[in-house]
Amino acid sequence: MLKELIIKVDNQDIHLSPKLTVPIQHTSFPIDHCKFRTHQEIYWKVELLEYNPETKCWRMKVIDYFTNDVQQFDYQKPVAEVERIVFEKFDWLQLEQHLSNYQKSKLLDVLYNHGVNRSFAEEATRKSISTSTVFYSFGVESDLPQGQYNRPVFVPTERKPIIETHQVEFNVYFSDAYFMLGYVTFTKSIKEVGDKVSFKIKNDYILAEFENVKSWFAKKLKTRKFKVNATITTTDGKVTEASAISPHIAMIDAELIDSIKYQRTIALTKSPRVADTHKSLFTAEEIFGEMETEGLEGNVFCQNEQDILNFLLDNHKTRNRKQLEFLSGSKQAEDSKLRFTLHPNFGFLFFIQGKDNNHFVWELLNSHATYMWSIDKSEIEIELQYKRIEASVNTIRDSGREQYKRAYRQNHHDSDLLFCVIEHDDISSNFVDGFVKWKHKLNEKIT
Repeated sequence: MLKELIIKVDNQDIHLSPKLTVPIQHTSFPIDHCKFRTHQEIYWKVELLEYNPETKCWRMKVIDYFTNDVQQFDYQKPVAEVERIVFEKFDWLQLEQHLSNYQKSKLLDVLYNHGVNRSFAEEATRKSISTSTVFYSFGVESDLPQGQYNRPVFVPTERKPIIETHQVEFNVYFSDAYFMLGYVTFTKSIKEVGDKVSFKIKNDYILAEFENVKSWFAKKLKTRKFKVNATITTTDGKVTEASAISPHIAMIDAELIDSIKYQRTIALTKSPRVADTHKSLFTAEEIFGEMETEGLEGNVFCQNEQDILNFLLDNHKTRNRKQLEFLSGSKQAEDSKLRFTLHPNFGFLFFIQGKDNNHFVWELLNSHATYMWSIDKSEIEIELQYKRIEASVNTIRDSGREQYKRAYRQNHHDSDLLFCVIEHDDISSNFVDGFVKWKHKLNEKIT
């Protein structure tokens, strides 16, 4: 399709748009040898033939000297710089009608039809106007209201983009955001820009692993949503930049993360769910997966077995604190992981290697007694021994401690194991050191 333009001409300038003009002296129009009439404005339709970016010059041809489509002149927007214009030869029969005076002999080099009788001029003009009117009904895309002539293609000077900045506030559910390394990200529909926008809120304390426990952050901050203050930049209606901050996300620091670590560890001692009813012994890697929460959980803070024990002893009022410290520090085998139980109560299963036997010591948190099973070292592999003890813990979980002890005394259950109970006598006495008595009885049983 032809590139066309409406221009306005006078004795001083060629107007390419309402805001862009080129002095007529910087064009090939022979203004020194003729003058335009001034009693009415003159508009031409031209065909844009070639643009030279080095000289910033347009070569164009007048194809309608009497265009009626002057309204579209106001809609033309240049997108490249123009400093010069070179016209193709002018049709003398039509150009003459716009001139008030001229020296025709000086114009011949830029004219054609200069030898045709004037009697043909009126017919030529009529045909030109008619052709223009028909051609314009097949124009290119238009910004004009329906029913008016379409806007021609125009590429003369660079158009400045329309840049707008929007300040918006909104809330986002924690469940709709994602925790990544050093930031939180989410996508939100923003009505002010009529589009979905992706945001990142930076926070160096945040790790990607926190995605599994983000419900704990919502609990700690006491809100299911976090507030967002966003700045969005659009260029010609398209989002080109978006930034955001959040007072809630800014509250996530080392202290808050430690408090969540504390809450999650304490929560282990409450009422976790049990996914596998046949499993009652857990490592640190396994136990956080049993928590009754909304998130995926897992050992997000990379706590080992000793970390969990120390955390509970440091942050929990523990009745049998001395027993737990002694078992974990002096007796627990160095090459074996501490195990945890969740039911019937939260507890710890320690592994002690004796001379002839392996001893499995079960100490519940805040309990009144220590349970110990002993198995000959040479009988079965250690992992199978753990499975054997796990079966005994399952029996206690299902039937109760008193019934288990009664069944054992009557040789109805676990008769192949050595089992004993060491009571925490005088644990609160101011006169007798109950811990010393307990430790003496424990050492007697380790063989």
